[in-house]
Amino acid sequence: MKKKKLLLFFCCLFAVEAAEAHDIITSRYSYHGHVLPILEAHCVRCHSPEGPAPFRLTSYLDARPRAVAIKEEVLLKNMPPWYAEAGEHKLIDEDRLSAAELDIIVEWASGGAPEGKKAPAGNFPIKVKPLEVADLELELPEMILAPGSRRKKVTLSLETGLERAAWLTGWDLSTAKVDLLRSASLYRGGLSPANYLGTRMSIDEKLDWAEAGATLEPGQDLTLSVLYTRPWHLGNKEASVRGKLRLWISESKPSRLLQARRLSGSGNLPGGARLLGVHPSTPLRLRAAGRTGNLIEIFAAPAKWPLFYRFSEPLELSGGLEALPKAGGILLFTTP
Repeated sequence: MKKKKLLLFFCCLFAVEAAEAHDIITSRYSYHGHVLPILEAHCVRCHSPEGPAPFRLTSYLDARPRAVAIKEEVLLKNMPPWYAEAGEHKLIDEDRLSAAELDIIVEWASGGAPEGKKAPAGNFPIKVKPLEVADLELELPEMILAPGSRRKKVTLSLETGLERAAWLTGWDLSTAKVDLLRSASLYRGGLSPANYLGTRMSIDEKLDWAEAGATLEPGQDLTLSVLYTRPWHLGNKEASVRGKLRLWISESKPSRLLQARRLSGSGNLPGGARLLGVHPSTPLRLRAAGRTGNLIEIFAAPAKWPLFYRFSEPLELSGGLEALPKAGGILLFTTP
């Protein structure tokens, strides 16, 4: 087995060297000098040995054979998986390539994809953010992923065991296999837009709302819509994954209450409402009534990347909202 792995490594190394030998290098940019910092900023969060993406981009041997594919994906705006256009209102965790970053990747891939020189290794300490202790952890049932479909969506009903009313102020997902348990959307009670509490990937940090919380009644269950995926490297092997839903709960009523409703063509939010964000199910443009500029524009809503787009500052709207006809999704907002 060791001999086979060694042979495969040298074959890959030879293939890369052979490709470089026959390619005419015209790019001013190299992998180590220019492309890797862009990948580290936008891609390796998922395209790493611990990430949910199907391959890694943390070394030249990994990235070089995929140079043309990387170029095509970023030009089509399929990657990074962030489908909101830049606008007047900043969004939390915005992840899109700048024009300069896009030019570097395109020229590098089109100009021979040179490796360049590695930067000297430094002795920089790695800062690991300590895991915040949650108030309540709910175990998810083990999911067996059999060969076949690349994705599987499962709806789970979870008992909180709460004996008196409380307020949910934040939540996240926890799993050792983020490449299998990709993301989830949380609802209180049934699976309906009015019960929506946000969407997170398993590699995301806690989702919370400043000074706001969602009412949880005694004995009320939570519903979790979970997206499981099968990475390509599993082949025909069966795999299993476990996870936890981690909750932050307050027994004191917060100053604002979290609410949600289905996105429709037009309509008003309640008085004093602050718009937090939108979970789209279709491309959409959302505007304040009577205004020409977009509050947010989302050009795609692929099912394999369910995202919740959240404004960095909640929007206080005095009038109504207008959306493109047939736009679908869920609005999340707070009220006094």
